[in-house]
Amino acid sequence: MTDGKTEQSARTRQALISAAEELIALHGVSAVSSRQISKAAGQGNNYAVGHHFGSKDDLIRATLTTHNIPLDRLRRKALAEIGPDPKVRDWIRCLVCPEIEYLGELGAPTYFARFFANVSSDPATTILLYEQMGDSEPLLAILEGFYGALPQFSDPVLEIRNNMTRHIIVNTLADIERAAEDAARPGSERTVTAWEHQCDIVVDALTGMWLAPITPFAP
Repeated sequence: MTDGKTEQSARTRQALISAAEELIALHGVSAVSSRQISKAAGQGNNYAVGHHFGSKDDLIRATLTTHNIPLDRLRRKALAEIGPDPKVRDWIRCLVCPEIEYLGELGAPTYFARFFANVSSDPATTILLYEQMGDSEPLLAILEGFYGALPQFSDPVLEIRNNMTRHIIVNTLADIERAAEDAARPGSERTVTAWEHQCDIVVDALTGMWLAPITPFAP
């Protein structure tokens, strides 16, 4: 009996995670309530989110963790394949390619990238992403290598280029996911670029941005 209840609870948790991911991806964090998530997951109990996770934020954390585990596997693979004297472009590839490869593994339709983008853009939940980053050993290793390979930047330049990188990666992934969904629709004539080529395009752009010359600033 206990095993049956445990399996049922695990199925319910997964249904809530899937429902939260899709609803937040399509409508944003603040527009989606715990009750709506429970209903979309097929739960008669309107308080299923609270019962199984504690709060909507805890459900969002669980959703991020569900994806961060396989993402860390791909990050470790990227780190293992990096050369003996990695440059800025190599570290950017380590940062970007696991994310794009993971979307390719998920197939279409999927909602993770758009879920991630909406969580990232909502001031109330951005902190949850930084919590996840702090828990990812391979991601921290990639970032440490990346910042160590950069030229010397002033704090304002570093801050703005950091923010631009985050926006580019997050929103480009959401666009890739959306395009894959459109291409998967019956009768669609749209084709999806191979993830390896998409990775090259994003890595080229970000490398150019980080290594771009800096205009001297006269206070």
